Amino acid sequence: MGIRIGEIMFIVMIVLVLFIVVIIFFNKRGIPCIMYHNISENKGVNVETFTKQIENLKDMNTFKFEEMEKLNNKLPKNSVLITFDDGYADNYTNAYPILKQYNLKATIFLNTAYIDVDPFYLNWEQIKEMYNSGLVDFQLHTHSHFSVINKLKISRFFGEKDKENKELYREMKHIYGVEEIKNGYPIFKKRGETAVKGYKITDDFIKKYDELLEEYNELEISEREEKLLKEMDDNLIKYMKKYTFDEYKKRVENEILQNKMIVEEHLDKKAEYFANPWGHKSKELLGILGEIGIKGMITTKKGTNGLKLEMFKIRRYEAKTFKKFKILLFINSNYLLGKLYELVS
Repeated sequence: MGIRIGEIMFIVMIVLVLFIVVIIFFNKRGIPCIMYHNISENKGVNVETFTKQIENLKDMNTFKFEEMEKLNNKLPKNSVLITFDDGYADNYTNAYPILKQYNLKATIFLNTAYIDVDPFYLNWEQIKEMYNSGLVDFQLHTHSHFSVINKLKISRFFGEKDKENKELYREMKHIYGVEEIKNGYPIFKKRGETAVKGYKITDDFIKKYDELLEEYNELEISEREEKLLKEMDDNLIKYMKKYTFDEYKKRVENEILQNKMIVEEHLDKKAEYFANPWGHKSKELLGILGEIGIKGMITTKKGTNGLKLEMFKIRRYEAKTFKKFKILLFINSNYLLGKLYELVS
């Protein structure tokens, strides 16, 4: 005889009850790590949404990264980590008052090259005020947040409107090693320069490319770009050189150690935790971080963390709407659901 419908229903009920018991057991045993950048009306998370998100965290335990070592990297149940990358000025004007209102702790991973230089970023007076409050920690995000060419594949060509994109223009000047980027220069596939060795553009490449720009100057844009793509594949690629490991290691050390020195000098504290720009990592990077005394790396891999943090595998997620925030907070506060979320993300 086959299994009766009543028996099937009984088995389903048992499985469902067991699933609910497991979900309840793992509830609040996951440590969500939330990532923010800008808190503004024009970029990132708007102030109203951020306020609702932070209010929703008011009954959870929050910690700064400088507290991790004394906690032996282990957090209590019902905890959350609040993080910001880059160090934008609106973190002070818009986010900090809300963190103070709810007495919640956060960590800002700073790019130090733009402090007191670019008004879009924090200044040291703001940073010191936040740090001295006891609520906001400051850690490492490289000095410059630059990228490097990862693949010899052209995404598109630089145009006049791109000059209005300050961050892209700054990166392009760094990659090409020039003071001005010409319209028609290729924008290659990129990654954060601490994650991969990458390729460098030589003086010979720029010389040959400038000659071609001049030669094709009178052509329609589409025709010019078609010819430039063909020249890249046929001839110009030989002028691109791969960085050696020693060059890569020196670049990583310079970016992180300069970052570290500046933060420590201004705040009279240790800065030992690193959020890798773009979130990419490699075995080579992890080896270098160990050599220079970094005690943890925060990624952009989605998912949750256990109560005992794996300090070089801290997972984070971003939520720009309140609905998404609520859903992801529920999922990632539950260790089991958070791990399932990792698998599908």
